[in-house]
Amino acid sequence: MAGRLAATIVTLVASSLGAQMPGAPILQNAWASPGVVGAIDYGGGNGSVYAGALAWASATARFQLSGGFGARSQSGTGSNTVYGVRAAMPFGGAASPIGFGAFAGVGGGKTNKADSAASNTQVPVGVAVGWRRAVGASHGFSVYASPAYVFLTGGKKGGGVFRSGVGVDLGITRALGATVGAEFGAKRAAGLGGPTGTLWGIGVSYAFGKR
Repeated sequence: MAGRLAATIVTLVASSLGAQMPGAPILQNAWASPGVVGAIDYGGGNGSVYAGALAWASATARFQLSGGFGARSQSGTGSNTVYGVRAAMPFGGAASPIGFGAFAGVGGGKTNKADSAASNTQVPVGVAVGWRRAVGASHGFSVYASPAYVFLTGGKKGGGVFRSGVGVDLGITRALGATVGAEFGAKRAAGLGGPTGTLWGIGVSYAFGKR
């Protein structure tokens, strides 16, 4: 029972966090929570991103779809709209403390408000590996990594970089969760579009429906 409860509690946020928006870290848990989860997110490290996100997972939690929409502010470029969607397939057992999965997404938004050509699209393809633990009857946490290769198009030059996210999900109640995480790895020169250093993010989520 504790293992199955933790499966719901500690997988509420990271799958929604950023939902693949530029400027937010790539965080994907190895499990999903069936039903609909909403999140409010903040990302930093290369400007700042304020966003909302929604995630839906099937009753079996074997497929998850998430999306997000927000605003990104960078020095010298003002505030621009960013968006992202992601599909994930968790493969771990419902009560297993160790899980893994695969995911792919797409996100975009303008990187320079004054230059119509300076829009950036990023397409990450990666895997997720995680470990989780129940704490008492209604709390828990999970720790996970989500390495990915990120294809970059648009802007001044296309290309790709290898990045990895590391995150922690906390189950505060049966429906309320929180996430903190960071993304690091290869970077791109400023002005080319894509990550220029380490990105970090925090989020708070709520799982709708009876738990």
